[in-house]
Amino acid sequence: MKKYLVLLTFVLSTGLSVLMAQSENGKIKMAVLNIESTELIQTPELLGKIARLKVQRDDRYSVYREHDVLDQFSDDIERYENCYSIKCMVSLGKELGADQILSGSAERFGERIVINLVIVDVQQEQIIASDVNEYYNIGSEIEGMIEISVNNLLGVESDAMLVNGLVRKETVLTDQVVEKLNLSGPRMGATFIYGERGRRLQDPRSQGGYEALPIMSQFGYQFEWQYLSAGNLQALVEVIPLIGGMDQGMFVPSLTLMNGFRHSRSGIEFAFGPTFRVVKTAKGFYNENDEWTTGQEAYDAGPKDEYKSELHENLDKDGDLKLDYAFTLAAGKTIKSGHLNIPINIFYSPGNKGGVIGASFGFNIRRQR
Repeated sequence: MKKYLVLLTFVLSTGLSVLMAQSENGKIKMAVLNIESTELIQTPELLGKIARLKVQRDDRYSVYREHDVLDQFSDDIERYENCYSIKCMVSLGKELGADQILSGSAERFGERIVINLVIVDVQQEQIIASDVNEYYNIGSEIEGMIEISVNNLLGVESDAMLVNGLVRKETVLTDQVVEKLNLSGPRMGATFIYGERGRRLQDPRSQGGYEALPIMSQFGYQFEWQYLSAGNLQALVEVIPLIGGMDQGMFVPSLTLMNGFRHSRSGIEFAFGPTFRVVKTAKGFYNENDEWTTGQEAYDAGPKDEYKSELHENLDKDGDLKLDYAFTLAAGKTIKSGHLNIPINIFYSPGNKGGVIGASFGFNIRRQR
């Protein structure tokens, strides 16, 4: 019998506390305070306003207007603006006559934003609901992040597309599941051709040159496949077809095959491999007047001691098509912004008659796993 009396007393007391936690119109009186902001451009006041607007859409709550709360604590505004502890929240709640207080924190950690919100029951002086969520670091979408966190607190289902776009799916487990970068996507940039090859590009057309600048644009696409993964380190095969010289009326196709290594967390990588180009070349030399002249016979017929160069193969627009090749070294870093990856690379191809130095960048969208 005694057990039943205790149980009855508990039920009645719980029901009474619920009734006391509701205002006369049947709604729970809630005050939403500032949300502490760390490493974010949004202020605590702004984050608090966003959360307040989200709670106001729930008919179960009667939310205090911001100006009413500010007026209540006009003589001690600093205390209100920096009230994040449970003790402080309970104290302000009692002075306001509120049933519940909502507050929390939002902090950026590298590529993620962590939002921690709590609801404190003023009468019980304890947390009755809390939510901690990790989001992708997309600062412009902070309103959507606050909405998801508030909905979780209030037991309201959030829009599935919003959750899929903002909530981080990666989880660090004991066997360390890490994010893998795949940077397949378009590439564009510029190259500088130095040495004798750069000179041949600038030579007049009457001498087999192109009358072009030694700086050329290029664009193409990078395909890559991972063949080894160990923690944050990835080993890759990269295939990069490019077209260069279009800005100067030229068509210079190339294909680069690279073996690359990338640190997926920092985005730093380096790679090396052969580059193949289809170019027109001819055997020639620079004569005593420093003019490009082609042919073995012309070379043998003149005063060789006065020539400016030996007979050698070089670029010539009137020459024959040839498959040219070189060894390429590359290094780069990927800048990440939410789902967007922006790889930036520099590369170098040395050669006996001149080489190539260049830079490129691209973009791709990180795919969900």
